Amino acid sequence: MALASRERQYLAEEFGEEVNKVYAAIVCEAWGMVLNSQRNSTPARQKTVRQTAEGMERAALIVVKHADYVAEDIEPEARLKRDRKRYEEAWNADRADMDAPI
Repeated sequence: MALASRERQYLAEEFGEEVNKVYAAIVCEAWGMVLNSQRNSTPARQKTVRQTAEGMERAALIVVKHADYVAEDIEPEARLKRDRKRYEEAWNADRADMDAPI
């Protein structure tokens, strides 16, 4: 990963430790695709990317439901929503770092 993606890299490691590395890889890739497509893709391409990401999120839910980790009294769907918000915040922080003057 590039230096500017440091927040997302740390978050991916946290997801790997909290759930497992498969979950981390799936969700980070899915959400990264969606957020990147919003910057420079046509509406038709964005729709295709969102549909692909929704399928990946369903796969991530399966991983969470079958993962051997201690649940924090949170449903898998709520966890996915919470983690997506955390990822979007990290993505925005990384974008701010990349857009900042050197």
